[in-house]
Amino acid sequence: MNQLKSFPQYILQIGHKYGVYSVFEDFLEMVVCALSLGAKEDRYLEIVRNYEKEDAYLLSEAFGALVLEMDNDGKGLKDCFGDFYMEYLSFGHNGQFFTPEPVCDIMARISNPAGFGERVADCCCGSGRMLLAAAKISRDSLFFGADIDLTCAMMCLINLCLNGLLGEVCWMDTLMNKFYAGWRIELHPEHGVPYIREISETESYMILKLPEKKQEIIDKQVAKAGVS
Repeated sequence: MNQLKSFPQYILQIGHKYGVYSVFEDFLEMVVCALSLGAKEDRYLEIVRNYEKEDAYLLSEAFGALVLEMDNDGKGLKDCFGDFYMEYLSFGHNGQFFTPEPVCDIMARISNPAGFGERVADCCCGSGRMLLAAAKISRDSLFFGADIDLTCAMMCLINLCLNGLLGEVCWMDTLMNKFYAGWRIELHPEHGVPYIREISETESYMILKLPEKKQEIIDKQVAKAGVS
């Protein structure tokens, strides 16, 4: 039996053949499909067919390694994605340098030393580190994240779901209030475990519900500024 490698080792190994970025993107989407508890099975199979059988098995082992590393000696709430993403994929593109986890922990405790309220939101969530830091103080809150980068949104989504944190993550431009896709992390009505459910813009709490005329004013201002 092969010894279980670390999560980054698996992604890099498979990435030698298919490209690290493509493998990481596919891995994230496959995990989201798996955590959707059957609702995304067709999409999962569509992705896995792009890999040779041996490599598909390695992807499943990568998921096992990820879960073990996220367990963090029983403490959980560890971001296993962020450092890998910065080192091998983003290289700081668009300012994607995620706040170190210890700094996130300090910021969370300074902001709310007595615990957070019913909802915690991060409008530029990255891999979800600030939300995980908030959960170390209070896991009972609902956690809401949004990011303009789809990869970041999926990293945050998986981090929340695998840690049993309920809430919502959106792929959106928060500044322009543009929604591209969103997911809710809820307790499954039948199995009672956290799972991922894709949501529409009308279901989202992260999208700002603007009055029609106010949205028209914003659209005109954006057009005048030449922002796409």
